[in-house]
Amino acid sequence: MPNPNDIALLKQYVDENSEAAFGELVTRYVNLVYSAAIRKVGNDYAAQEISQAVFIIFARKAKSLGAKVILPGWFYQTTRLTAANYLRTETRRQKREQEAYMQTILNESQSGESWSQVAPLLEDAMGRLGECDRNALVLRFFENKSLHEVGVAIGSSEDAAKARVSRALKKLQKFFSKQGVDSTTATIAGAISANSIQTAPAILAKAVTAVALAQGVTASGSTLPLVKATLIAMKTKTVVATIATAVVILGIGGYFVGSSFFFRSAPSAPAIPSDTVPIKLANDSLKNVPSNDTNNFLFEMDTNTQRTADSGPAVHLKCLVAPTSTGSADFVKSLTNIVAKGLAASSFVRYHAGTNSSLLGKRIRITGWIKARDVRNWAGVAMIVQNGNGREFAYDGMFDRPIHGTADWQEFEIVTDVPNEPCNILLVPTLYGTGEIWCDDFQIDVAPSDAPTTDCRNWTVWCQDPLDYSETTDFDVKHNGHPTLCLAYVSPEAPQPFSFVWWGQITFDPEKYKKYLGHTVRMTVWAKSENISARAGLDLQPKKGGEQLAKSTGAPQIRGTTDWRQYSTVCVIPENTEEFQTGFFMHGSGKFWIDTESLKLEIVK
Repeated sequence: MPNPNDIALLKQYVDENSEAAFGELVTRYVNLVYSAAIRKVGNDYAAQEISQAVFIIFARKAKSLGAKVILPGWFYQTTRLTAANYLRTETRRQKREQEAYMQTILNESQSGESWSQVAPLLEDAMGRLGECDRNALVLRFFENKSLHEVGVAIGSSEDAAKARVSRALKKLQKFFSKQGVDSTTATIAGAISANSIQTAPAILAKAVTAVALAQGVTASGSTLPLVKATLIAMKTKTVVATIATAVVILGIGGYFVGSSFFFRSAPSAPAIPSDTVPIKLANDSLKNVPSNDTNNFLFEMDTNTQRTADSGPAVHLKCLVAPTSTGSADFVKSLTNIVAKGLAASSFVRYHAGTNSSLLGKRIRITGWIKARDVRNWAGVAMIVQNGNGREFAYDGMFDRPIHGTADWQEFEIVTDVPNEPCNILLVPTLYGTGEIWCDDFQIDVAPSDAPTTDCRNWTVWCQDPLDYSETTDFDVKHNGHPTLCLAYVSPEAPQPFSFVWWGQITFDPEKYKKYLGHTVRMTVWAKSENISARAGLDLQPKKGGEQLAKSTGAPQIRGTTDWRQYSTVCVIPENTEEFQTGFFMHGSGKFWIDTESLKLEIVK
């Protein structure tokens, strides 16, 4: 359980606005904050600025922390987030200062060689741990608490605390080993315990107290933006953990089970390593999306299922609802609109490619393994590449290669490009409807520059029930002498109200659409239809952060059976467009032929 004295001081500050209580907490934890900051940035001035920012954040968020907060863990994690935000705004000069300062620290270390190897990797390694593991190590080795005290703080017995600390140290050892640092858990523990906390400058505690409480002292010009960035990051993490709504990815369709615009607004996570490829993402790093319906789905690490003798327990998603249909109907009937959550569940993992990542500017290949049993609709792994501000660079939903039915372990592959700037790579295995899937061994590697990409910058499909539709080149139905694209409903079951398919392309590269910015654009194409039960049409959308910026006009709704004719739609493309979407859609059953060679985009105003 939390330190009662910490909670008493926190309550005193919150209830009475007590400067003395706040100052006591600053004095108690300023060395922890300063030490974590200086390891991350390697610069005394920057570490002091980060420390100020952390305690300003503490002052602002104190009322919301509650009586269960473990303050050492909270301060440590907040420092890591703040330092990560600081580093993202710094220049290469600060990076050189970090290396020089860190080398000075290492040369003075009393555990010399082992600490010199561990220190540069420690913050990244701690960032890979779960909150409970990280809190246990912070209490044990940063705060030098006994195992009994650690157990009390985290709400477990001394033996359980010992086991957790041991497991967490083994995770650090495994991480360090992959980075070429061979050491025992005892050596790592000793090095961290002896060197992780440095004494902060004597004036720092008074300075941060004064700045945080705004007693006639103002923060530097760069500190307040740093506070704002970290507060946004922390707020987003809270949203992820508490809000359950659908995420609209394509606008015309697509969602991941999770919080509102979770993947687009997620902050850049502190840099996970790094330059050693392939980058292996442990199964237990995949998290259950908080909005998953625990009444209808099971999420677990399945200790009874291992892909190979060397594999860990597989990630397991299982629908607990008994199927009533042989196809997609159970899922599609659960929808309230074409982008609704429905009967689906996801897990996710986020990898941060930091400033020095070898992935930046490269084409990458993401692979993993999925096993399925009695999946009546489909399953797949969605991928998004985005920066810390939510700017999206690539998306692949695997709608064109759905996993269905019962199948032994099969490898999937996603190929995409990473921008030449820090970004997040998000992987989201999802089960849409009844059945169950297992996932294992997600990896990220560098691909040849000429490897074909699989993401939505190519013309591709989006569909909630992709086995119900086909998207094929029809050599029998031609227009002006060449084959056409045919969208067709192919399921033996009757379509449900929200059965829907989209075929199109999303362009994220501004060089490819900048000529349209600020203009009115007309999209035209020749098409024909047969027995369309609902409607079909053209799609032209300018977007930013997944939000549609303007609606197109003039496009007729195509229904029933029609012969070849030219259709068009017109849209104003705002200057702030970041995603340029073009495509075609069909609701319900029937067939929709499109002469893609006749597709034309032209500026009309």
